[in-house]
Amino acid sequence: MSTIVISILPELGHINATLKLAKSLMARGHDVYYLGSPDYKPYVQQQSLRYITLGESVGNDAFPDRPLMRAWLEGRLRCHALDQRLTRVVEIFRREIDDLARNLRPDLLLIDPFMPEIPLIAHELAVPYVFLNTALFNPLDNTPLVSVAPYLSHVPELILIPQEFDFPEPQGRGKRKLYYLGAEVDLQRQEELFDWAWIDPNKRFIYCSFGSMPELHTNMQRFFETIVEAVRNLPQYQLLLKTGPNFGHEGFKNVPANVLLVKRAPQLGILQRTSIFIMHAGLNSLKEALCYGVPMIVFPAAHDQPMNAARVAYHRLGVTGDMLTVTVDQARTLIQKVGETGLYRQRANHFRDIIRQYEEAQVSVMVVEAFLQRLASKPRMTVLAADAR
Repeated sequence: MSTIVISILPELGHINATLKLAKSLMARGHDVYYLGSPDYKPYVQQQSLRYITLGESVGNDAFPDRPLMRAWLEGRLRCHALDQRLTRVVEIFRREIDDLARNLRPDLLLIDPFMPEIPLIAHELAVPYVFLNTALFNPLDNTPLVSVAPYLSHVPELILIPQEFDFPEPQGRGKRKLYYLGAEVDLQRQEELFDWAWIDPNKRFIYCSFGSMPELHTNMQRFFETIVEAVRNLPQYQLLLKTGPNFGHEGFKNVPANVLLVKRAPQLGILQRTSIFIMHAGLNSLKEALCYGVPMIVFPAAHDQPMNAARVAYHRLGVTGDMLTVTVDQARTLIQKVGETGLYRQRANHFRDIIRQYEEAQVSVMVVEAFLQRLASKPRMTVLAADAR
């Protein structure tokens, strides 16, 4: 069997999105390793996966104002040249990846395009690689980096979403070939404990979550209060509102009996019981909702969320709103529209079935193994040239 190294941006959303693929490849007999900063080594190891640390000798003092990988990504996407600090970091990365290539001899690197230096180093060292993208856009496209490394525009890209969820004709994806692997949600991952006794099975259940760091978005307190007030006069519903671990609850006054505020929640377990999911159109949460056929009300905040929300509306999986301007009456109307219109649940169930079809066909591992087979029959190369042109 083959040796596969997965290099993913060390953020929980990016890592969680790849766990099922990694476990599926391991179940097929492949040796799978994660490559990343030390921060997530314990978490990945808890998932029974192997982890190789990258840049441990850099230290946390190099970029005290933000995580190293985030500083590195921002620096690379703004310009093709790196400042002195990032240049030193890249030299360390190159040395460590060179050692990895010599000792481990990976057959294939699956590289998150949000880690822009890794494909440059892999290309230089002639280590075979393709992109593994947890988003529906490639952050390298139309950046200065591509102008100095044009081969990046031809690297095949594996996307962790069913093709059916994308627009019929994706725009702005460069010249590379795209391979959709399916949702690849790890439905067996370990989650937080929760007191399920609060949920009334006789009421329709609404779950509201804006990810693990909603405090980074503008005016979240007002938005959360608007959603709470919208449900106050809907006694047929219960609302579980997850604020995130860093968002205080002291600002909420007179919370109605059919609303529960929590800082953490077992999202997969909750979605199995959910009638409506109010969320920010983060792709991981979207996929998890679709795995359980849950219709959505999406309030996109930043990054790729507006385009994800547009896909939700296009496929009639729910409705969209403006989190900065939404009123109590508007929020209540959106809840009633989704709750009382069977089409949204039907469409969500349709996508649930599509996701299951990808899983039953084992599309993700079949695509990766097809790359491996093609590499095995050709001289060692950095990308699969036949697919890159």
